[in-house]
Amino acid sequence: MKYKSFSKLLLLSLSFVFVLASCTKEGPMGPAGADGQDGTNGTNGTDGTNGVDGIAFCLECHTNTTIDALTAQWAPSGHASGSSLGYAGTRSGCSECHSGVGFVANLAGSEDISGSPINCSACHSHGEPPVFQNGDGEAIFVRTVRAVTLRTNPSAVIDMGSSANLCTNCHQPMTGVPVDDDGDGMFDVTSTHYGPHHGPQSVILEGMGGVEFAGSIEYPGTKSHPHRKSRDCVSCHMQEGSHAFSAPELSACTTCHSSATDFNVHGKLDDIHDLLVQLEGLLETEGIIHEGHPVVGSYPIDVVSAFYNYALVEEDKSEGVHNPKYVEALLTNTIEALGGVIASN
Repeated sequence: MKYKSFSKLLLLSLSFVFVLASCTKEGPMGPAGADGQDGTNGTNGTDGTNGVDGIAFCLECHTNTTIDALTAQWAPSGHASGSSLGYAGTRSGCSECHSGVGFVANLAGSEDISGSPINCSACHSHGEPPVFQNGDGEAIFVRTVRAVTLRTNPSAVIDMGSSANLCTNCHQPMTGVPVDDDGDGMFDVTSTHYGPHHGPQSVILEGMGGVEFAGSIEYPGTKSHPHRKSRDCVSCHMQEGSHAFSAPELSACTTCHSSATDFNVHGKLDDIHDLLVQLEGLLETEGIIHEGHPVVGSYPIDVVSAFYNYALVEEDKSEGVHNPKYVEALLTNTIEALGGVIASN
């Protein structure tokens, strides 16, 4: 009897636990509460204007029609067809201006001497900053618009404030003015290629870079000439977006010089040509040049400096157009330093 009573008591206890557990289960979800505040939903906003197709900007350039036209313009240009790629484009210290991949690498602080033609990607990025606007207000992506510290003078910085800074990276002197390091008044010319190197246009435009002898003409201040202040490289050399980089159209001049019928505005081309011829003759007499090229030898520092000025203007290849006031002062005062007399005086 005691065993059966215990069993009944145990069964009853288990049943009670089961019922208790069942009663504590989560019940069904209750009804939703009322909306907050006044109980009404806000008004839906209106749809915005559909955006432009994501590749529309890209297609302004990247179409067969556009690319073919630009390629045809670019192919005969000096940048694309330069004969120096073969030997300078794969040389350390030269590839950064004579090779497309070398130029891009140099801007990034490295070097690439594998050599490649200068093409679109040398000057243009593909969607990254910086951006400048052309004359029509269209955005153009270029590799850099940073100010440029001159290679030959770390204290001199050129900042055109435009895409011209891109060009300045290469279009600057690569050899500095001669310096009398020994204090003996002489300078050794050790190469028939001595001089500022090719393409020093940026310093001429800026109004600096030559050996400024004292003379009868005062030098204009740097950054003072209107060609520097109101224009940049592409305004004249890429009119209508042309990639031929040829001599500017006359219309680039008549914007300011409305009466001009050629590039010889006010006869300045003739004046500067005559000064170059006179200076060349004096340098021939000094023996430092022959047929326009320097002759290896030791010369007085003033004679070498005079040659440097001559080469700077010659290599600019604008015959003074980039900065006629600076070029006229530089050549005139250099001729006088060599004992020459200016015919017009």
